[in-house]
Amino acid sequence: MTTRTPRSSIERAQQRGRRLFRAAFFAAGLALTVPTIGAGLAVGQGTHNVRGGTIGIRNEIERQLFSSLICMCGCPRETLGTCTCDYAGERRDELRQALDAGLSIEAIQKSYTKRFGTQALAVPPSEGANALIWVLPLVLLAGGAVFAARLLRKWAARGQALAAAGPSASAPAPRDAYDDRLDDELRELDRE
Repeated sequence: MTTRTPRSSIERAQQRGRRLFRAAFFAAGLALTVPTIGAGLAVGQGTHNVRGGTIGIRNEIERQLFSSLICMCGCPRETLGTCTCDYAGERRDELRQALDAGLSIEAIQKSYTKRFGTQALAVPPSEGANALIWVLPLVLLAGGAVFAARLLRKWAARGQALAAAGPSASAPAPRDAYDDRLDDELRELDRE
């Protein structure tokens, strides 16, 4: 039979810190993983994935337009300027007709975004709620740094307070008659 000594407050604080670190690490991993779950759920996924077509960009305006829009066939986020599936060929033909009708690149991008959503843009606009895409990671990083600094200061202050309190603060509880009797019996068992 072993005697269980009470853990010191430093050990408890270290254990709490480890648990907090693990939870934060798990949350960060989850936050990075969740957006990729729905990435494969494109509009026409699985229906237009016949690869092998040609792109055939005719001029710089088409190159600029096609490289700014994502093919929504289920390809791994390829732009219309690089995707060779039949679905992308159909979208390029539609966009060429819009260009021939005199629409600007911005107007075509807006109509494409209305049809497929902002995930159809190669670079999301940094306006409105989409600005959070650019700002939120920086805010979280700064907040995490402030939180870590405060936590480290708190732990350091607690360690200094325990050290200043002297050895009596972390010393084990005084022995009593029961402890002495238990030690005697254990020694007798060892001899046998």
